[in-house]
Amino acid sequence: MIYDYHVIFGIVTVALTFLGYGIYLRSTFRGETKPHPFTWLLFVVIDSVVFVAQVMNGAGPGAWAMGIGTLLAGLVFVLALRQGEKNIKKIDWVCLAIAFIGIAAWSATNNALFAVILAAMSDAIAKVPTIRKSYARPDEESLSIWSLDLVRFSLSIVALSSLTWTTALFPAEIVLSNAVVVVVVLLRRQQLKV
Repeated sequence: MIYDYHVIFGIVTVALTFLGYGIYLRSTFRGETKPHPFTWLLFVVIDSVVFVAQVMNGAGPGAWAMGIGTLLAGLVFVLALRQGEKNIKKIDWVCLAIAFIGIAAWSATNNALFAVILAAMSDAIAKVPTIRKSYARPDEESLSIWSLDLVRFSLSIVALSSLTWTTALFPAEIVLSNAVVVVVVLLRRQQLKV
């Protein structure tokens, strides 16, 4: 039996989703990682919007990782409320407000591409609280989810049944913004060793 490569890549991205979140959740349960609740709340909301937009625009197996990731991000958010970052700064509130304004702007339109553009911008802004926290305390952020997401979302683009700006822009933004998180954490860990 010959399988469609979209399905194969879709399955691989789902496996990477479970792997990345499994490592991140284990690290959070152990108290090694302190997720920022604002970032993870926004991930749940934004990823839900993008998942629906991708499905409605024929993403097929390329959307599977987004759907599963949305559910698991919800679990991280709940954990973040209990044992995550408690040092919430004014910039975190600003990022939360800006991201929700972007989400609200999306709901005012019926244009899927516009929704994905706003979601991508909101996702990048949602990572600012985590980047701020990770800059100050890079040892409190696990690189597992951010690093595996670089691979997972690169593969999810390949798995898209319909490769359009609407289906591919958001995973591409995740690859770029997660690379920023990884670089910040690695550089700060190296700087603080000295």
